[in-house]
Amino acid sequence: MIALDGSGDIVYEALGSYIDGLCGSAFLGAARGKVVLYKMGTYPLTPTDSLPFLSIFYSHGMLEITGIWNRKGRSGAFLIKMVPSGIEVRDKGIIYITFHPSDGGIVLVTLYGNEGLARTLESAVLDCRTERREDEKILSSMLHMKTIIPPQWETLNP
Repeated sequence: MIALDGSGDIVYEALGSYIDGLCGSAFLGAARGKVVLYKMGTYPLTPTDSLPFLSIFYSHGMLEITGIWNRKGRSGAFLIKMVPSGIEVRDKGIIYITFHPSDGGIVLVTLYGNEGLARTLESAVLDCRTERREDEKILSSMLHMKTIIPPQWETLNP
């Protein structure tokens, strides 16, 4: 369901998840990056110009990627917790991780890291794919969304 509540709630939920990740997950690294949802259009879930830092955790067979930022006095946040569907590394450190939410579409995370982070994430994605989990979560203050259910997506976001 898309929740059009204020971005403050999403920021606090992403921050809480980040803190939980620090306590109960394996921290894999952080890098500047951007996230885009492709579903009946292109929807940025993080800023695409002044890139925020995104923190990556491994938890219970899933990757959790969290970002919190403040641009021009506006706070924003992003969180995805899901089994990745793929990873590709280009140019010695540009990392592309794809996620396919159960309700359709593709979430593409682009990270500007280094070769060490790329190797770590490739290994983590391989581990995630051996442990299938269904508990997925996507949060973004850019779209003011929580999770997506296809019929509501098409009616609320033409």
